Amino acid sequence: MKITESCILQGRIVTMNAKKEVFNNGFLVINNGHIEGVFPLEAEIPSKYEQYLRIDIQGTIYPGMLDLHNHFVYNVLPLWVVPEKYSNRSQWPKHPEYRASVTKPIRHVLAKYSSSSKALVRFVEAKALIGGTTTGQGMRTRVNGGSKIFVGAMRNVEEPMDSKLPPAGTRIPNLKLEDGSAEEQIELFRKALTKKGQGAYFYHLSEGTDQPSRQHFLNLETHNLITDKLVGIHSLGLQPDDIAKLAEKGAKIVWSPFSNQLLYGKTLDLNMLKASGIRFSIGCDWTPTGSKNLLQELKVAAFCNKNQGNPFSDYELIKAVTIDAAKVAGWGAHLGSLEKGKLADIVVVQNGNEDPYKNLIQSVEKDVVLVMVGGVGRYGSRSIMEFLHAKNLPALEHMQLAGEEKCFYLQTPTSEINHIGFAEAWTSLKEIMSDLAAFIKKMKQEQTELMVFGKDPTPDFCIELDNEFYSDEDVLRLDDEVGPQLMADLPMLNRIDLDEPLVAGDNYWQRIDAQENIDGRLKKWLYSCYENE
Repeated sequence: MKITESCILQGRIVTMNAKKEVFNNGFLVINNGHIEGVFPLEAEIPSKYEQYLRIDIQGTIYPGMLDLHNHFVYNVLPLWVVPEKYSNRSQWPKHPEYRASVTKPIRHVLAKYSSSSKALVRFVEAKALIGGTTTGQGMRTRVNGGSKIFVGAMRNVEEPMDSKLPPAGTRIPNLKLEDGSAEEQIELFRKALTKKGQGAYFYHLSEGTDQPSRQHFLNLETHNLITDKLVGIHSLGLQPDDIAKLAEKGAKIVWSPFSNQLLYGKTLDLNMLKASGIRFSIGCDWTPTGSKNLLQELKVAAFCNKNQGNPFSDYELIKAVTIDAAKVAGWGAHLGSLEKGKLADIVVVQNGNEDPYKNLIQSVEKDVVLVMVGGVGRYGSRSIMEFLHAKNLPALEHMQLAGEEKCFYLQTPTSEINHIGFAEAWTSLKEIMSDLAAFIKKMKQEQTELMVFGKDPTPDFCIELDNEFYSDEDVLRLDDEVGPQLMADLPMLNRIDLDEPLVAGDNYWQRIDAQENIDGRLKKWLYSCYENE
């Protein structure tokens, strides 16, 4: 089955190649999911491409953006108003408000049942595409009893579904060496880090500002667990010598500036990062304490960079979501720049600034006119998507977003949710999250009916969580009046707002204003970036 038309896109092309070439009116030739050529002048296009569809896209064409740190499952949840400043990540997951509004709604409802899980997966992937993301960390689903990474419209680093792209490994819990299993844990970590055929190994490293956070890095150093495969997500608690040691070993970092500041009141020292020469990428983390998409995270990164004396250029910040991000994943030979032979993952935004790098940093969701993954148009302006969409494919999904006519094509061979569109998922989640108790009651009734008729009540599709380190029974709340209390005894919020796919709306800015750990200047900067939306 033909999945996309061969095409030529005309527009300003930001190649992100080693020569830093930018063609103000260039031509990008795409065929069979790959880039066949990049031509600065129409006269240079070989005649063999005469029959290709051609469109003047009237925008700036970039490599697709890679978000190498995101817990996508949670991106239905709104921004959490962080109640205090924390010093390490073992603290905030135990807060009663967090348990009531983040942990329990996801664990006990949205990721537990088939209908809510399917809607969730559809919604958060479409939401990422709206912000120009073409690759992210995957969502692990359980389908008919078997566990696997969900394969959808985006690429994911754990199972990229392309033999040229080595899959990544991930580890979220800290490597703990305090008990009798230390030796076993070290060897398991080493085995995972050095797994044959694996590309990067993503590890939440030293997420916090205190000595216990830094100790997790020292543990790796002591046991010779720092290699060129290691990617330290956050790395917030590291000192200059630590960063230098990572760089010396060829390890990398994923920087999540908004999440760092929301939770811990600070982010990486960028001058230290620059001096080390370490390769880094930028990741959103998740919507409860991070950005909605990479376009927003780039704006936070640009603010932090300016606030620290501009150690990095705008070009270097764009590298951190394109070619450098691809190199962090071990995919630099095949993704991250617009060059002949590379996979056709691209994002196109409207022209708003003469500086091509500043143009992407300044872009917002409504400016995204096309997102392609492997040469397949997945999201974009209606006119462009309809022009490029192969006639043998199922129909596009049309929507109004930010006053613009947009289209999605989210279907993927073998997907279990091809029958669910973005609009349907959006409506379904709003209804479910408006009354979680009623939804739970409905699901339990359906399970009971299945059992009465001798059928298996186990959900045929649910989500395995990657960011819950404590069961409700493990976590205690300390209360001066009532003493220790299990988190299981604390109620879950019954109504939760579904996070909007765009950075907009009074409620969102009210939540931003209420954040006490971020600089007031950052709040003003972010608002100024979106004030016309």
